[in-house]
Amino acid sequence: MSQPDKAQQVAFDNTTPQQAGDHVVRGIVFAALGGICWGFSGTCAQLMTSGFGIPVMWITCVRLMLAAVIFLVICAVREPRNLLATLRDKRSLARIAAFSLLGVLLTQVSYLSAIAYTNAGTGTVLERLGLVLIMLYVCARTRRFPKVRELAGLVLAISGTVLIATKGNFGSLAIPAEGLFWGLISAFALACYTLIPGKVLEKWGSFIVTGLAMLIGGTVASAAVQPWTIPVEITWPLVGVLSAMVLVGTFAAYLFYLQGITDAGPVRAGLVGCVEPVSATVISAVWLGTPVTAVDAIGCGMIIVMVFLVTQRADEPPKGASAYDGAADDLPLFRGRASELGYYAVRRAVRDDFAPIKAVLEDGHRTMAKLGIKEGIKKYPSARRLMRSIDEGIAYVVVLPNTSENERSSASAPCERIIGVFALNPQGDAAYAHVSGARWVTEGSLLSSGMSSYAALHWVTVVEDARRRGVGAYMVETAERIAKEAGCISIRADVYQDNLPMRALLSSYGYTFCGDIEIRSGLGRIKRRAAYERIW
Repeated sequence: MSQPDKAQQVAFDNTTPQQAGDHVVRGIVFAALGGICWGFSGTCAQLMTSGFGIPVMWITCVRLMLAAVIFLVICAVREPRNLLATLRDKRSLARIAAFSLLGVLLTQVSYLSAIAYTNAGTGTVLERLGLVLIMLYVCARTRRFPKVRELAGLVLAISGTVLIATKGNFGSLAIPAEGLFWGLISAFALACYTLIPGKVLEKWGSFIVTGLAMLIGGTVASAAVQPWTIPVEITWPLVGVLSAMVLVGTFAAYLFYLQGITDAGPVRAGLVGCVEPVSATVISAVWLGTPVTAVDAIGCGMIIVMVFLVTQRADEPPKGASAYDGAADDLPLFRGRASELGYYAVRRAVRDDFAPIKAVLEDGHRTMAKLGIKEGIKKYPSARRLMRSIDEGIAYVVVLPNTSENERSSASAPCERIIGVFALNPQGDAAYAHVSGARWVTEGSLLSSGMSSYAALHWVTVVEDARRRGVGAYMVETAERIAKEAGCISIRADVYQDNLPMRALLSSYGYTFCGDIEIRSGLGRIKRRAAYERIW
């Protein structure tokens, strides 16, 4: 039996409606600031390309690499252990790399290519079609229809963008086949940019994620473009404009917009990001003297109305809140759950851990009750089973160093806190030989040495105040590493059929559902579980 890493949001979300509404408002503010900074970036790019004759791809490579250096230096000083932890998190790195290539880099390349085959107005309009993809994905993922506010906001956002981009001359939307192709790619890239980083942003925060994404994107772009071979005359005016573009139009823009995604969700952040053409229009008019027409004013007004339309009041909690609909907890600004929790480690349990392990397991039993799961009077594991597992060396604990001032000042306080428990038996589980209904992936498979080919994973439990911070995923990954080192070729686990959070966690890590099984205890009682196995 496995306990959940996280329960349903309704059961464990301590965020009040006021906090949830404040998060949405804060996210919209940050998304708007990100769009404004991007508008400033566009004005800087226009000045460098037209005024200084700098190639666009040179600007792209340099801005990404310089911004990456700023982000990562801040991370190295501010949270070095979490930066190193991220580099060891292969799943997070894979998602960050996808965000970098399909989001950060592809948005710029496809947008510029669309403009090259069409014009700036057409390219901008085609890119904003990505808002439709974002809304469709989120609605499909959360199994709901678009809200009236969202649909109205989408219409206003795209209409306002069309007016600003075309100056009211719709005939300028000339779209040859190549331009349409790159325009649709830019829409896809915008959707990827908004949707892909959600989980890693929640876990590690916008500083670490953005810094690594820009480093990857800048490295790939530099390898392809080789900006050092492009002759560019470096002057002090150019350095000034480039510095402003890097600090405001890249560093601040990405930081604010990604925090907006974390707080307000991808739909609202994507819509509010349409303030970019508004800010670009205003900044160009003030800085470069670009004339503003009545059509520009109407388009800007439509986008501003859209921002107010999609903003929910602070006292109105987001309906159907989910991982795609806003932040669940009151996290530190620009930091993720793992950053808040600290960097944890796993070790074998010892006898002195018996009492705190029992406390963690009791916390898990309360979670089961909140999920509507009836475990009965006799809870699993029993005290005898727990102590035997500790003595056999198959029980593990996830520990977090105590860091509060009170804990550091007390000589009697433990130097670490147990926040998670799991058991992994590389010899398997004898009970699995007598179950009915199982379709194990490795049925009948034995190692040549005669040892069981699988390890059995049990008791995956996380204390309530450490849930939804990647601890459960960390335990599942650690269990796989331990099983591989023991020579096993798979891991088996069984969970309560209604333990949906744990089932979702196992499925997300490649575990195959092996059927609903019945396990007969030594006293003849039948326990019904859902069986899973992961093979490598």
